[in-house]
Amino acid sequence: MFNPESTYRIQFHSGFKFKNLENIIPYLQKLGIKTIYASPIFDAVPGSMHGYDGVNPNTFNPELGTLKDLTRISKKLKSAGMSWIQDIVPNHMGFHHKNEWLMDVLKKGDQSNYYNYFDIISEDLSESPLMAPFLGS
Repeated sequence: MFNPESTYRIQFHSGFKFKNLENIIPYLQKLGIKTIYASPIFDAVPGSMHGYDGVNPNTFNPELGTLKDLTRISKKLKSAGMSWIQDIVPNHMGFHHKNEWLMDVLKKGDQSNYYNYFDIISEDLSESPLMAPFLGS
């Protein structure tokens, strides 16, 4: 079992990308950091400052970088004797038009391939549409 020690939280967003982390690995190593605890890195609502409003758990957030960037960072962390803990968001998604799963459910209701991915309370969507309430003027 892995026990993380001297963990350092990295909050990724468009102003702090994978490459920014790569640049500070030597500094973190000098501080004695052994484990990076990374905020969510999967595709999120554009401009997200935290990544907890994900729209696609199968792709990286393009605002943060690429798989190539992440692979390079992984190698540098390993050579620095550092590890990585990845924060994920398995229990909710961002309500945004980029969320193709949700948009498909709103369009097709219980006929959507993604319908069972969501906790939808409804007996029969053929009689009444799925609605998403919003407060506002």
